[in-house]
This record gives sequence, C-alpha cells and structure tokens, in this order.
Amino acid sequence: MRNPSSPLKSSGRRLLLGALGLSALLATGCAVGPDYVRPTVPQAGALTREPLATAGHAGPVQRQWWQAFGAPELDALVQEALERSPTVEAARATLRAARQNVIAQRGFFFPSVQLGYDRTRQNVGQSMSPPLNSGETLYSYHTAQLSVSYTPDLFGANRRQVEGLQAAEEGQRLQLQAARLTLASNVAGAMLQAAMLAEQTTLIEQAIAAAQEQLRHMRLQQQNGYASGLDVATQQTLLIQMQQALPPLRKELEQTRNLLATLLARSPDAAPPVLPLSAFQLPELPQAVASRLVEQRPDVRAAETDVQQASAAIGVAKAARLPQLSITAAFGGGASNFSRMFAAGNSTWALGANLLQPLFAGGTLQAHQRAAEAEYDAAAARYRGAVLSAFQDVANALYTLDTDSRALQMAADSEKASEATLNYTRAQLRQGYAAKPAALAAEQSWLQARAAHVAARGTLLGDAVALYQALGGGVLTDGMVD
Repeated sequence: MRNPSSPLKSSGRRLLLGALGLSALLATGCAVGPDYVRPTVPQAGALTREPLATAGHAGPVQRQWWQAFGAPELDALVQEALERSPTVEAARATLRAARQNVIAQRGFFFPSVQLGYDRTRQNVGQSMSPPLNSGETLYSYHTAQLSVSYTPDLFGANRRQVEGLQAAEEGQRLQLQAARLTLASNVAGAMLQAAMLAEQTTLIEQAIAAAQEQLRHMRLQQQNGYASGLDVATQQTLLIQMQQALPPLRKELEQTRNLLATLLARSPDAAPPVLPLSAFQLPELPQAVASRLVEQRPDVRAAETDVQQASAAIGVAKAARLPQLSITAAFGGGASNFSRMFAAGNSTWALGANLLQPLFAGGTLQAHQRAAEAEYDAAAARYRGAVLSAFQDVANALYTLDTDSRALQMAADSEKASEATLNYTRAQLRQGYAAKPAALAAEQSWLQARAAHVAARGTLLGDAVALYQALGGGVLTDGMVD
C-alpha cells in the first residue's frame, strides 16, 4: 500500500536540497576590500657607515647557530631549554588556539544544520477548544525538526575574516619562533656570562691571596726597618680594594646561575655546572646583509602579519555596509504519538530568505571602515619601524663587536706585558736583585690583567650571541616557519 505522506516528505526534502544548492551558488560572490600587498619598506645598501672586520663572512645564519661556539655542553642545554621552557610551551598553545580560530571561522562558509526534538505535556483546560482532533484537553505532544540556515558570503566578509585570522595564526607562529630564538640566546648568553664571572672570581681570589701575602711581607719589613708605616697602610688599602671587588662578582655569578636554571625550567638548586670560558670558541660570524633582514627576523615578519590583519579588517568593514542575505529551511513533524510525527498530515516544512540592506546607522558603519583604514596605516608604519629597528640592532651589534675585538686585543697585550714583568721580577728575585713583595706585586698585576682579558673575551663572545639574535637566529631559513 502506498504511503500517502511520501509526496509531502519528498517535497520537503527537495526544498532542503534546493536551499543547499542555492547556498552553494551564492557562495561564489566577490570579496570587497583591498587584496593584501606588502607595504614598501626602508632599504639600506649597508648596515654600517664604513666596512668593519666584524661584518661577517661565514654565509647565512644557521638554524642551530649556537653550535658555532664549539661547546657540546651548551648545545645540550639549549636543546633542553627549547623542550622544557614554559614560555615556549605557552607560545605553542597560543599557536594552536589561533589555528582553531581559523578553522572555526571557515565553518561559516557552510550551512548550519540542526536537528531538534521536543516533548511537552499540556493541559489546555475546559475554557479553550482542544487543539487535538481527539478532543483531549490533557495530552503529550512530540515535535521533531531538521533546520538549515545559511548566510552566503556575498561580498567576502567571511573570507576577509578568515584572511585576517590566518594572518594572526602566522603571527603566532612567528612569535613562537621569536620566543625560541630569545630563549636560545638567553641560555647561551647566560652560560657565557657565568663562565666569564667564574673565571674572573677565581683570578681575583688568587690576586687577593697574593696581596695578603705581600701585606704579610711588608709588615715583616716594617718590623725590620725596611718599610714604613705608609708602605704597609698603602698595601692594606690595595688589598681591601681588591676584596671589595669580589662580592659583586660572586653575587652576579650566583644570580646568573639562577637565571640559567630558570631558563632551563629547573629550580635554582639544580643549576647546571658552569663551563670554563676556554670551552667556547669565537665563531666565524655570519653575514649581515640588510636586504635579508626583512625575511630573516621573526619580529619583522610578525609585524607584517599585523598589516595583513588590518588589510583584511578593511574588507570586513566594507562588506558590513552592503546587503546581507540569509536563507532558512526546515522540515519536521508533530503528533501526540511519537511514532506518528511524520504520518500523513503531520509533516511540516518552511523555506525563507531574508535580504537586509543597511540604510542609516548614524554613521557608525562608515566610521568603522575609516577606523579600519587608519589601523592599516598604523600597522604599516609599525612594520616600517620594525624594519628600521632591525637595521639598528644589527648595526649596533656590528659596531659593538668591532669595539670588543679592539678591546680584546688590548687586554691580550696588557696580559702579555704583565706576564713579562712578572717573569723578569721572579728572575730578579731568584738572583737576589728583587724582594718578595715586588714579585707578589707583579703577580697581582698579572692576575688582574688576566681577569681583564677574561672579561674582554667573555664580552666579545656574549656580543656575538647578540649578533646572531639580531640577525634572526636562522629560525626562518629558506623562508620556512615550523
């Protein structure tokens, strides 16, 4: 026997399918607003006013640039920090959230489909006509409905929103790379600083021991009439001055070790051993090319994604001033008996369309568009400023390294001269032409010169790390961001 309700069901299905087909057709509209074009950025033929020996000659920056310092222990610490850092973990989570926001916004390209079921228990009383054919005033009623709603992206508002969110996702990916670069730079810099401070502390302690021994000999000479009270007081003052230099070094060393432990996601009591400064070699510095910085620095690239988001926001604001179309369709049924909701005469359907054209909104829509255009101009200006800051950072690093190299050479020469003086004084002491205090004084000068040499070398190595960071640390090698 033919089901008399089937034509109605077929009609409802055709309406739903027709609504979906019309939605797909309307989805091919145009996207208003400007298509993104990278703003013009400042250009620089060179990063320094004159050629510098420290301008780099070892090619582009490598992704794992810290390996250039030749310390496997440092490589392991940087890797540990990258794997355990809460800062990097937070940046990864923020990136995941940005990716899901893109996926969520893309969902608006498709119709929204919902299925609902409702059961009510009603009593209409004796004063109203019973709504049921049976005449019952107390009854249960079951309804079920499949509804479809869709807002076609006629003028690309949703496409521009997706474009902006994609730019935000890319910006978060670049922020992640910037966090990794900063973390690696901080770990390398902290270990180099700790190594320098530890060696300086040892040398100053040795100089203090020599000064104490010298003071002891000066007091003996005073007792024997070979030294005056002024000589003893002067030596004691020099000893105190050296002793005063030691606490700040120890304080900075311990604070640096605490910092290093924190960067490794460890507690301060689990800080790693300090490596000797001799464990690090001065790397061949990478090339510093102005034209590459726009692509190499994650912060510059992230500033560009802000421009992309602002460009997309203009399109969204423009689309808000244009007609908006929405389509709805529904198919369902209702009955006092669950099994008869879709029986003959009980099925329902509806199909509707709504077209809305803003006519007057007190100037708010135009103001929103102008605000978006102004935000674009601001983002483009910040992007150009980020490029200029990148040029400045690299130029500062290059000039600093040039000065460091000269200071290191002078410190090496000073240590060499002090060592020669010490050797001559010790030779005279063995031959009886010099007193023990003179040899101890020469030893103190040599130890202090060595400490200055250590400081100069540590500063040069630390500023080499700063150059790698200023150049982008190789995290965007070949334009890849992972």
